[in-house]
Amino acid sequence: MIKVGVIGFGTVGQGVVESLVQLERGLRKEVTLEMLLVTNRRKHEHSEQYALVTDDWETFAARYYDVVFEAAGGIEPVYDYVRFFLKKGVPVVTANKKLVAERGEELERLAAENDTYLCYEAAVAGGIPILNAIKGTLATTSFTSVAGILNGTTNYILTGMIEQNRPFQDMLEEAQAKGYAEADPTDDIEGYDAWYKIRILARLCFGIWPNRDDISRSGLHDVLDWHVELGQSLGLTLKLDGRASVKNNTIIGSVAPAFFTNDHPFSTVYGVTNAVVLEGKAIERLLFTGPGAGKEATANSMVEDYLFHERYKGERQPMLIKEKEQNRIANVLVMVAAHEKKEAEKVVEHLPCQRINTFAADEGEAWWLKVYEDVIPFISKQLGLSLYRVYGAFEKQLVTTNMHHPSSIDETLEQKA
Repeated sequence: MIKVGVIGFGTVGQGVVESLVQLERGLRKEVTLEMLLVTNRRKHEHSEQYALVTDDWETFAARYYDVVFEAAGGIEPVYDYVRFFLKKGVPVVTANKKLVAERGEELERLAAENDTYLCYEAAVAGGIPILNAIKGTLATTSFTSVAGILNGTTNYILTGMIEQNRPFQDMLEEAQAKGYAEADPTDDIEGYDAWYKIRILARLCFGIWPNRDDISRSGLHDVLDWHVELGQSLGLTLKLDGRASVKNNTIIGSVAPAFFTNDHPFSTVYGVTNAVVLEGKAIERLLFTGPGAGKEATANSMVEDYLFHERYKGERQPMLIKEKEQNRIANVLVMVAAHEKKEAEKVVEHLPCQRINTFAADEGEAWWLKVYEDVIPFISKQLGLSLYRVYGAFEKQLVTTNMHHPSSIDETLEQKA
């Protein structure tokens, strides 16, 4: 018999309880729900499981469990609860990306010391089995980079802006009305949600936890409607992109809005769908897509995560860090409003970049720059304008849209760099 405890009884917690039949079938053992820990027991008085609900931590902690599912979210007091069970040798399954990103290194170490494990497949791209694919199927595969569309809320908003030509605020309000965005959407809009997730992905791909300061974060606060429209006129699709790679034995990465050409797989990731791309010498490029959240998807992921860890006892090896290619040249678009143009032209002349072309809009213009990717943060800071990386075959796409561009890069870029 497997005895289960559940922390949190909101949407995801309810989904976990409903999925216990699935767990029983997978384990071929009887599964019993022992107790549910909530913050306010009275709110659940009409639930079928009310007799098992408690809001007293001491009561919940006194029970014996074979596994605990954590679906409450946040860091405190959940962090203390998770530590308590790991120290007792009880495996914990969580969908809590903030907890895992901020405290995962310590919690994994604690789990190992007590011969148990912390599962967090559902913390990243809820309906995509990406973490366990990395741990299991790709356990000895070396990766050069990982990237993803990791936040369904921002992807839904940007999809509507592009496909329906609707303003940002309208799409945000619609996302909130449909339950895709919280009343306070800061974590989604400012990129925190995707930031937590790319840090978790980086840890599994490269074998070490990244330093939080080495993964930069920029949300949608500087994205204007005309930026999206101008990009669309060039055949580009705007997404909130998260990515990580390794340089000098350090994981580096970013979360930022970026444009994708129509030949890039991320350009066709619509609505609340998530996507992850893994790249490496042996695999070239692997694409995973699926639902990023939702009651059924997340609960299913948590149950499957526990089943995976019960069956799979191997560990991904931390020596599989691979350096990315150095000094790659990147395409970027800098959005310059009419009143910013004069000053920006003075600044850009002295920066290590080559200005290739200008694309006009009523509200301003986009400057196409070629730069070495290592200096993009410096250029962005010096200009102080909205700068977007362009991924995919940009030059090739411009040919198909009859946009003028030079056939090669002159020596200016190398001289400036």
